[in-house]
Amino acid sequence: MSALFCTVLATTMNSGAAFADGGASMYRFPDVSDSDIVFVYANDLWTVPIEGGTALPLASPPGVESMPRFSPDGDRVAFVGNYEGNRDLYVLPVDGGMPHRVTHHPAGERLSDWSPDGDLLYSAGGMGGVPRAARVYRVDAEGGLPTPLPMPYGANAAIHEDGEWVAYTPIERDGRTWKRYRGGMASDIWLVNLKTGESRRVTDWEGTDSFPMWHGDDLYYLSDGGDEHRLNLWKYDLEDGDRTQLTRFADYDIKWPAIGPEDGSARIVFQNGPSIWLYDARTNASSPVEIGRAHV
Repeated sequence: MSALFCTVLATTMNSGAAFADGGASMYRFPDVSDSDIVFVYANDLWTVPIEGGTALPLASPPGVESMPRFSPDGDRVAFVGNYEGNRDLYVLPVDGGMPHRVTHHPAGERLSDWSPDGDLLYSAGGMGGVPRAARVYRVDAEGGLPTPLPMPYGANAAIHEDGEWVAYTPIERDGRTWKRYRGGMASDIWLVNLKTGESRRVTDWEGTDSFPMWHGDDLYYLSDGGDEHRLNLWKYDLEDGDRTQLTRFADYDIKWPAIGPEDGSARIVFQNGPSIWLYDARTNASSPVEIGRAHV
């Protein structure tokens, strides 16, 4: 990395000042482990301590990286990379090294999460019976043939730690710019039992419900069903069916949330406006992650 590039990067990565006047968002697709946050900046992967600090590069080869996800043990990061003319899944150690390519299909994969037993969950169109509809697949993180989950189409899959229930959205339009959309492509969250085939609808808001995230028996998700009509964090109670709004951002939608490990209290990292924020279920509070200036 050249000194000139590092100097420019150091200036733009001072998160508090660089975007104080509402500039374009530059930190995207975060995920959180016990100790670190991984995110995308300038189409490369970076990590920063969970309490904030100086960001360090994790992967910066030619090509685009997106949707990084820590493995359950925090030792590896899976991500979508466009290195050979197509989006595929890759895995690399958090300590750095050469990314290992996992998928080789000409479809454009979108990584959802790791399964509790260490597989990768992703969605892709063009691989199933409905070419334009994405379907959910799982694949060994070391590679091999992917296996479709029983849902005929869907995205944003997350499997419960017991391996029995999968939460997902039959429709996916999270990358679209359809603000306050309430039409036929509005997404809801469903549960499917991978052992019995039982299914049930979790949300029925006429707007957007998306990005289900498990933490124990708690199911967190995004919804714009609050008074703010912005995408905020919500929680669904599996026992009584109650839905509780957790955050109340009124200026910007929460984008691209990801939940931390099962150990301890739930922590969810997400993009809001130009910044990365961290929600802690212990305090039911969110705070911005200060990504400090790099020194070169």
